[in-house]
Amino acid sequence: MRAVISALDRILLAAIAVALLGIFFLNMYQVTGRYLFGIGAVWIPDLTRLLFIWMVFLGTVLMFLRRRHLVIDFVQVRLPGGVRRGAETVIAASMLALSLILARVGWRIAMIRMDIPYTGLEIPTGIAYLAVPVTGILLALLSAVQLWELLRPGRSKFASPADS
Repeated sequence: MRAVISALDRILLAAIAVALLGIFFLNMYQVTGRYLFGIGAVWIPDLTRLLFIWMVFLGTVLMFLRRRHLVIDFVQVRLPGGVRRGAETVIAASMLALSLILARVGWRIAMIRMDIPYTGLEIPTGIAYLAVPVTGILLALLSAVQLWELLRPGRSKFASPADS
């Protein structure tokens, strides 16, 4: 399981890096073309927006995977061991449920948006909205792994690649 988690970490990191570099170079091209040559590409803002949306949503999954997401654990840290484990289990189960809802609703919205194209790119805006169900599915899988680790006897704490 650790190898799969580590591979997912590398894939997410590479996808985010490619999106960030793409945004940077597209904007450099747009600014340079506009100010030096007086021309600009109509499709660049749409592609930049698309890349940014995917970068943010995949970054959310990466931060969850690495256990670096925003957590308010003020109360949880003060709980005794058994109660803390119970709280972690409830949180992981809640995250699993919310991720599945996110995936389902995100899929429906993405399918609706498939009929609405970007102005400059002439591809469906639903491609950007697909980031929502993909994120939901990945978060659900990671939450299920975390829940499994919490519920199995003799568990080893859910570890991210950043922990190794």
